[in-house]
Amino acid sequence: MKKLPLALIISASLLLSACGDEGELVGTPTTPNYESYIQQSLAQPTKLVFTLQGSNADVPFPTFALMNQTDGTLELPTGGDESLTNPIAAMGQMDGWSTTSPISIKFAAPLTPSPDPSSVTLIKLTEGLTSASPAPETVLTYGTDYVVSTSGNNLVIALLKALEPSSEYIIAVNDKLLDMNGEAVGTSQGYAALKSSAKIYTEGTLASAQKVVQGTEQLIAAGTSNTVNTTNIVYSTWFSTQSVGQTLFATKSMIAATLLPEYSPSDIWKGVANPNNVAIDDLGEMTFGVPEDYAQALANDSNFIRYINTEDARNTLLSVYANAGTVNVTKGSVKLPYYLETGTNWNTQPFESGSPSLAVINSIISNDDEKANFVAQLVAKGIDPSAFESDPASQLPKLMGTTFTKLDGSRYDEERIITRYAPVPAVKSLPDVNFLLFTPTSGSISGLVIYQHGITSAKENAYAFAKNFTDAGLALIAIDAPIHGERSLDAQRSANESVLAYMNLSVLPVARDNIRQSILDLMTLRYAISANQAAGALATTPLATLPNTTTTQPSFLGHSLGGVLGVPAVAQANAPMGNAADAMFGFSRAAFVNSGGQIANLLFGSDFYGPYITHNIALQGSTGYGSYASANCGGESEAQCLTEFESTSASNLPALLAENLQFIYATQTVVDTADPYTNADALIAEGTPVYMAQVKDDNTVPNNVLSAKYVTPSPMAGTEPLATKFNLAVFDSATGSGNSASPFVRFSDIGKHSTFISVQDTDNFSDLASHEEMQSEVVSFLATGSSAVSNANSVLE
Repeated sequence: MKKLPLALIISASLLLSACGDEGELVGTPTTPNYESYIQQSLAQPTKLVFTLQGSNADVPFPTFALMNQTDGTLELPTGGDESLTNPIAAMGQMDGWSTTSPISIKFAAPLTPSPDPSSVTLIKLTEGLTSASPAPETVLTYGTDYVVSTSGNNLVIALLKALEPSSEYIIAVNDKLLDMNGEAVGTSQGYAALKSSAKIYTEGTLASAQKVVQGTEQLIAAGTSNTVNTTNIVYSTWFSTQSVGQTLFATKSMIAATLLPEYSPSDIWKGVANPNNVAIDDLGEMTFGVPEDYAQALANDSNFIRYINTEDARNTLLSVYANAGTVNVTKGSVKLPYYLETGTNWNTQPFESGSPSLAVINSIISNDDEKANFVAQLVAKGIDPSAFESDPASQLPKLMGTTFTKLDGSRYDEERIITRYAPVPAVKSLPDVNFLLFTPTSGSISGLVIYQHGITSAKENAYAFAKNFTDAGLALIAIDAPIHGERSLDAQRSANESVLAYMNLSVLPVARDNIRQSILDLMTLRYAISANQAAGALATTPLATLPNTTTTQPSFLGHSLGGVLGVPAVAQANAPMGNAADAMFGFSRAAFVNSGGQIANLLFGSDFYGPYITHNIALQGSTGYGSYASANCGGESEAQCLTEFESTSASNLPALLAENLQFIYATQTVVDTADPYTNADALIAEGTPVYMAQVKDDNTVPNNVLSAKYVTPSPMAGTEPLATKFNLAVFDSATGSGNSASPFVRFSDIGKHSTFISVQDTDNFSDLASHEEMQSEVVSFLATGSSAVSNANSVLE
């Protein structure tokens, strides 16, 4: 089994447990006779805003100073509201800072609108500052990795590429940054106390913070060959980025471990990792109904009308596929572990870890007596202490479901937050998840496509195009995403009724885990197909002629949200564990249509979702929008109400945007771990062939987010940045037709967001040619590995 990156060494000695709580800070900063260069900096008219202690604590983030020294999670001042409905508290579920969000550093007065690029230095370290010998590894390049700008009093460092996950970075701002009057900025009293050597703190967290700041400045100077001297630095910090995809990979690894003779699923998901005593040994079991002719199946499928379209649309589809007697439709189910709640707390409780946090363990056993007590408990549970110490990841199957107690009788890790140090969730149920399977009625099947639908849709939209795949000899299987279609918890708790049932803006960690659950469903379905095939369970099903899925691996198709889920699903499914189980999870290739990355900015930059989300945030905000909407917007759309509110005052739109930016930062921090843009690196490293397509000016998933109304420009959000990251070959009207094993096809605005699924212009069929070309390209790519792109009827942008 591949070693999971579960670090045992947390920077406990150097992290401040809560910068805003003066009671937890030891050592009092004084104002000694600072070095002359610091005194000069403190005399500048525009100074850094940095207050480490007290009720007015204000520390820029990301920073080491706002991480919990026990469990390695973020720990931001929450104003006393620790509930997960508070976006700041929600960020406290993460094991590091966002790899894609901008960095903002506040000063006491407005800054120059054109900051000097050399005023900021950003460096990746070889290891953390708590290690024996941290050193600069890479000095990030201005214009390639990041750019700087200002917004009022704030210096903004916008990342052009994602930072590496689970990594250590340092950043510094020097006095080449000027204020609005052309004066060099200065530092603050709080930072000066840490920077100066005039007084060295010898105990408490101020001593630790001073060591970090001075060590960071020295590494900045070393990394820049002293181009940035420590005397010029007005602010610096060290920060750790969060893990990406670790829960997905680690959960896959636990499923793979059940293939070993020493483990069954119930040996892993036991005790507190299976609090409801789910019959987890049935994991992946598939059942198949009796195949029906396509026309008969569609005519009898009430879900199509309930979740997809009208009876007239169904009849139209039946007439289009009048010769659909070449397609069989089989309904069945697969048992997939569900790690979320389905009761009254369905939208408030995120994943809970099935194992104690290694970070918490490490913190507790720093005490010799507690260590002896812990070792004794390991032995009692049949876990080799030396194996645990040398490679804790190898012992994760045995750690799952276990509890440990301290000498005082209290339990280790009561919170059970999912992090890289406790990555696998406890299972809450094992539902039968219904699937639709489309197969050719005659001949052998050449391959299998796993399809995932978009948000607020359902698996039944595959009826609209499945015949194109079966005509090419491909079988296509589809499941509903959680809280969609037949997986709706009830009529109200359904994404088909309200998108917020899935896109949970009220409790961001649940929104993230709806995404992670969806991804794990796809990965586990992929495994289940190979497991059932290996057991001979497909021999009497319509998949009897399916080639061996460990050698002819299935491909993936995702539209809209389906592609957002598909990128991390395929990336982590294909991430090597280094054992035979790799072949049971792998995908051969993947097609993502009208999808994109950097979820938070993508949503706010969407013409369809941006106004809707902004409206819901502003109703609870401080801009006065809530009372305005109540008094003036009866019966109007969210977009109309927002536009009218914005017109009443020039300050309203900037105020709405400011509230959005705070929420976007929190949201992206929480979802980074499961985001397509961040997980794409793994897919690129694996060399998995990718097809992508977009339609011009897609109003649901934006092509890019460079000029959207309710979000600031983001170079990583939307379809085009993801395609650029994959380094795909662009096809548009200028490049014309051709064949490619890695195409990014840009369709004209004749096509719409869902034209790939079916023709949207049902009056004039103006997008019929676009629909046919999209389908033809995807089918050829998934069937052969190469897409034949054509600009017939001028369908390309």
